[in-house]
Order: sequence, then structure tokens, then C-alpha cells
Amino acid sequence: MGIVWGVGKAAVYKHIPEYFPEQVGVVGGMVGVLGGLGGFVSPIIFGYLLDSTGLWTSSWMMMLVLSVICLLWMHRVIQKMMHERHPNLMKKMEN
Repeated sequence: MGIVWGVGKAAVYKHIPEYFPEQVGVVGGMVGVLGGLGGFVSPIIFGYLLDSTGLWTSSWMMMLVLSVICLLWMHRVIQKMMHERHPNLMKKMEN
């Protein structure tokens, strides 16, 4: 799971300068802050999940759901941006 998250993090940082060339510092900072908040809030949520479900794997289930949501969200955002910038290319890729 750590390898997959590492690839995802690298993908996010790859897309920042590509899609936000004028705001690389701001967007990179926001990504870092959100990652730090996630590292602070996640253990608290994991504790509540363990108390409420009694399952030690509930935190992994939550992370799986969150990872899938992020993957789908990022895929949708990239598709939308590609449709705006290169509509002809996207039509060829869809066919």
C-alpha cells in the first residue's frame, strides 16, 4: 500500500507544475499542508473506528475507500482538463 501511495504522491507532484505552472509553490504547499493534516487527523479517526467497530482492519478499510475516491477524483479532474485543453485529442482517445 505504501508503494501505491508513493506512486500517487509522485503523480500529484508531477501534475502540479504541468497544470499550475504559475502557482507551483502555493499548490505544492497546500498539498504538503493537507498531507500533514492527514497525518495528524488519521490516527484519531483510526482510534474512533477501532472503538466503534472493534475491527483492527477498519483503518485499512477506510484508507482503501479514501484511496479509491482520490484516484477517481484525480482521474476525473485530469480528463476534464484534457477536454478543455485538447478536445480533438480526447475525442480520438475516446474512439
